[in-house]
Amino acid sequence: MEYTHGGDIYQYPAKLDFSVNINPLGMPSGSIEAAKEGVLLSAVHYPDTHSRALCRALAECYGIREGQIVAGNGAAELLFALCQFLRPKKGLVLAPSFQGYEEALKGAGAETVVWKLQETMDFAVTENLIDDINGTEEILFLSNPNNPTGILVEEELLFRIARRCEETNTWLCLDECFLPFLGQSEEQKRTMMKNLERYPHIIVLRAFTKIYGMPGLRLGYVCSANEELLQGIRSVLQPWNVSIPAQMAGIAALQDKEYLEKTFQMILEERKYLISELADGLVSKIYPSTANFLFFCAHGGLKEQLLEEGILIRGCGDFRNLYKEYYRIAIKTHQENEELIGKWRNKKQEWERKM
Repeated sequence: MEYTHGGDIYQYPAKLDFSVNINPLGMPSGSIEAAKEGVLLSAVHYPDTHSRALCRALAECYGIREGQIVAGNGAAELLFALCQFLRPKKGLVLAPSFQGYEEALKGAGAETVVWKLQETMDFAVTENLIDDINGTEEILFLSNPNNPTGILVEEELLFRIARRCEETNTWLCLDECFLPFLGQSEEQKRTMMKNLERYPHIIVLRAFTKIYGMPGLRLGYVCSANEELLQGIRSVLQPWNVSIPAQMAGIAALQDKEYLEKTFQMILEERKYLISELADGLVSKIYPSTANFLFFCAHGGLKEQLLEEGILIRGCGDFRNLYKEYYRIAIKTHQENEELIGKWRNKKQEWERKM
């Protein structure tokens, strides 16, 4: 299958990778030490097949029950496991949105039904979606904030969507992988993990990948109040799917609240800087992202031009409902962001001279 995600530094070697939305602070120091310990002292043992210590730590962190959590080898594994167990005939996805939902549906032999977000509404989810949740599709995938746009679903609208899914017996897979970048208080306010009992068709999908900067360790989890669903997901997972270093790194990460606050403040400041610079003649439109990345429209060929300078950005032309003039960049450290802007402006001047 053709590689359609960001972070393909193996095909596109680059000095700076802005194509993946990873925490610019890197892994928390405690997680690095825990992962080392997991290799040096514990790798001689098989991992806990239920990741019990990790699930206990997650349950305590988010105020839910340990039995409502299943850990996985990244969010992607759990997406595929969810579809393998449910075996829906049809699934509803929004466009543009994360392509992994469609890949998981396809892997389970399901038909993908696409609900197009409108550019005139900045690709935001609108209440029109509710009318199209009628039980014809057994599962709806919804990312909050959305990827690649970074747009949040309005709070009241999200509850209305959840209620509609309950009425129509439609599973709602709610991807909250980027929600922690909103800050701890806003995350606690907006997460649907606290409403699992109220909406038993909700499946919350999370990962340590983005917020804790550990994509290479592969660690994610799903939360649900439906025990049969969770048992079903476990039944299609391999027994030792989460390594000991990953489990230990995750537990350590959850203890580091200072890291999360530092992350939020950095993203907040650097988002403002990048928006200001991009709006100063570099792009034609920037969309109102709340996540750790920016989505914008610019001239075609920008990705290739920046690659010449050793910078990789995410071209979004392969997303449904987008075309080659759409791009996404991660928010990184100020030094890295300055280097991006400087080289971008140089390429722009060079390109304009050739016109």
